[in-house]
Amino acid sequence: MNKKNNSFSLPVRIIIYMVTILLFTAGAILLITANHFNNQTKQYHEDILKRKVRAVEAALDYEMDNFPGVATKENIHNILEEGFLRIGDINKTDIVIYDLRGNKILTTQPVSTTYNVLPQKILDRLKNNNEIIITNKDTNNENDIYSSYSNIKNYYNENIAILCLPYQSNQDFLQQDMFTLIGSYGLAFAVIILFGTLAVYFVTKKTLTRLWSFADRIRETEVIVNNMPIRYDGNDEIKVLVDSYNDMLKKLKHQSDLIAKQEREEAWRDFARQVAHEVRNPLTPMRLMIQNHMRKFDINDPNLEEKTMRTGNILLQQIDTISSIAEAFSDFAKMPSRNDEKIDIIDVIKNALYVFPAEYVEFNYSPKAIMMRFDKQYLNRVITNITKNAFQSIPHTRKAKVKVDVMLLDNFVHITIKDNGEGIPVEAQSSIFVPKFTTKNSGMGIGLPMVKKIIDDYDGTIRFESEVSVGTTFYILIPYHE
Repeated sequence: MNKKNNSFSLPVRIIIYMVTILLFTAGAILLITANHFNNQTKQYHEDILKRKVRAVEAALDYEMDNFPGVATKENIHNILEEGFLRIGDINKTDIVIYDLRGNKILTTQPVSTTYNVLPQKILDRLKNNNEIIITNKDTNNENDIYSSYSNIKNYYNENIAILCLPYQSNQDFLQQDMFTLIGSYGLAFAVIILFGTLAVYFVTKKTLTRLWSFADRIRETEVIVNNMPIRYDGNDEIKVLVDSYNDMLKKLKHQSDLIAKQEREEAWRDFARQVAHEVRNPLTPMRLMIQNHMRKFDINDPNLEEKTMRTGNILLQQIDTISSIAEAFSDFAKMPSRNDEKIDIIDVIKNALYVFPAEYVEFNYSPKAIMMRFDKQYLNRVITNITKNAFQSIPHTRKAKVKVDVMLLDNFVHITIKDNGEGIPVEAQSSIFVPKFTTKNSGMGIGLPMVKKIIDDYDGTIRFESEVSVGTTFYILIPYHE
């Protein structure tokens, strides 16, 4: 039995779906974590830069407060030039001073990483906002360079210059923390996927094993046999399926019993009508014969003895016909008890075919002997009935040819009987195995139903293919039991 309807089994598909979902979840968590980590890192460096800006601004205010006059945009260069480098060293940061037009006037950078002339967009933003502006100017290797821009104000709160603090972040230790965190996430998800996969596989496999056993039982369910209900002690969704199947069995048994009872009653009614019809046929001429003999009876008739003998012979013939009818129906209604024995199928069929003209019968078989347990009389009846019908279907104007093939294949005995007769009319093919149905002018119509009953008793099948004016082929398939 093939239990897979797909390139992958259900447990494998469930595992693939689960792993896919977990991987997407892990990816989403890692992306969110990395984004959050980067935002936190950026915020961390901005906070450091803001603190440096506050410290530098306080130092610059101190320098301007110690100047004897008022700091202006014209003398700011002179005011800060002496203590400019000292402020940078104390705060461990580079300092760049621009005039209000954006021109660089002072710097502590030996190699400039800032603008020589500030872009107009920065100048415009400083006019509208006196707060610190943080921009991520560019990226140098793995470390980001931040720059803060703010207005330097004098005692009268006038803008006299622009302060720029370039700040180069050190990402090494933060990236190390991020990689450590991502590695921990990865290890945790790997463990979850491993144990989750194993758990899903075993649970799914156990569930499917039960379902497959239920499917096998359902597949074996038939209408006319005593099907046993499925026992399941669990209290889960599978129990609903099992209870539904057991309820179906009860309904199926009840309905099959009703159908079987109706079929038996209808069959006996049909049998009774058929017996009455078949018996009435010879009784009618017998009645007429006796009435005619009584009407013409004359004790002085010199031919009285001859007429009486002729009438008696006719009556005896009709009585024999009635007797044969009763015997035929008796054979069908009560077949001899089955007596299985180990026989050679080939030998029994060969003996059954001996009663037919050998020049018109072709018998082929493979292997030379097929030994199995079977009722010899039953097999003889099957072959004899079908072969006799085959010869009776062949018109006298045609050279008879009946071909019988027997072979053992795939643990089944295949029997094929082919004739070149007139074939079975299309309208009669659906009733060919129905008792009392016949396409011949004589006969009881119980030969083929008897054959089908025998084949059914051995769990076999019988079917036919027929073409009018060409012939008919019967195919018999019987399970082989050595």
